[in-house]
Amino acid sequence: MPNVEVEDKSRVNLLITGSLTAFLVIFMPCCLCHMKPFLLYCLLSFGYKTHAQNLLVNGGFEEENICTEYFKNCAPEAWIATSLFANYYFDATQKGAAKAHTGTHFVGLTAGSLSMQGIRNFIRARLLCGLRKGHQYKFEMYIRSPHRVLDSIGIYFSPQDYLYEKRYFKMITPQLWTVNGLDKTVQDPTVWQKVALLYTADGTEGYITIGNYKRVDYTGIHQAEYRHDYYFFLDDVSLVPVNPNEKLCAQADSVRNAIYSENERHSYLERKVYAYRRNPPPVQPLPSTSQPKVQHIDTLVIPDIFFATASYELTPTSFYLLDSFANKLSQANIDSMIIEGHTDSIGKLAYNEALSKNRAVSVGNYLSGKVAGLEDKVTTRGYAYLQPIASNKTPKGRQMNRRVEILLYRNEE
Repeated sequence: MPNVEVEDKSRVNLLITGSLTAFLVIFMPCCLCHMKPFLLYCLLSFGYKTHAQNLLVNGGFEEENICTEYFKNCAPEAWIATSLFANYYFDATQKGAAKAHTGTHFVGLTAGSLSMQGIRNFIRARLLCGLRKGHQYKFEMYIRSPHRVLDSIGIYFSPQDYLYEKRYFKMITPQLWTVNGLDKTVQDPTVWQKVALLYTADGTEGYITIGNYKRVDYTGIHQAEYRHDYYFFLDDVSLVPVNPNEKLCAQADSVRNAIYSENERHSYLERKVYAYRRNPPPVQPLPSTSQPKVQHIDTLVIPDIFFATASYELTPTSFYLLDSFANKLSQANIDSMIIEGHTDSIGKLAYNEALSKNRAVSVGNYLSGKVAGLEDKVTTRGYAYLQPIASNKTPKGRQMNRRVEILLYRNEE
């Protein structure tokens, strides 16, 4: 029995109180100070953040692998135990079976044996992406056992597949131990207990392995779950970046497909493991997770009082506001700019479409003349009265609807 070792967009809307807002407030010309706030401008920022994604495939063990040897669902996809013939995949829907933490499947691993010292079973999985050196990752899983073994479960990261590991498990020191992240308030051994740990990557990680790495066997255990072996059970394993902006690598889908194509189990896998332990394959580093720059949107609303009546010509009053805005722009930091014109509902649609579009173009042309290279990043649109922000039935509402909005997309430095 090989390697049974003797002696596994949200969108946050925030009112900006930062530098750009402060700048526009401080440098607004005095002649504008008595105007109503909604007629001056409205500056908002929207931060886009991605939900951190699990770097471990099938961490809940719900997807079943159909092995090529017996054509049975005898193991979870993506996770392979080092004891190639051990009973480690459990279905909670079976009569008399224990419940999974979530779903219907969980994994059980040999923590020791009543008949022989040093018996262990580990489970390993390949990461979807390599980890970024120096970055932190949150590891979580749920474990339970009727035996006092939960404080000795280790989590080991390695560049090479643990299936081909030649070293005895006692020679290996896991980077993480459950004892440091175990919810010790739970005393009932039949209850799933959460483990939460932080891991700082060294950048070489390709695989994760979970198991009982305690060098000395436990004493005082008299009951076994399977033949002579006593177990601990795990479910819902995850590894996610602490930084919410760190995303899966572009190659994650192809890595996932490769992981799911690993259908050898039992004797087929035994032969493969035997060959690779004698002559290990070269380590294939995974592409690291990506960390794109966060994009922010600043919105500047220009009321129609900055235009000549029924015209798209900018008035001199508007120049100071636009100059102040342009002076704060760092062209190298701009991803794109969208300028949208809006009108009230007085007049025909075609007329208002042309007026709103031309007003947007006027603003775009003025700013492009102030910021080098901006013209290539500006898009102008005219919406006429189709996107009101107030009622067109009152003079006040129509005044609010007559506006130009500048949406500035900035890449975070």
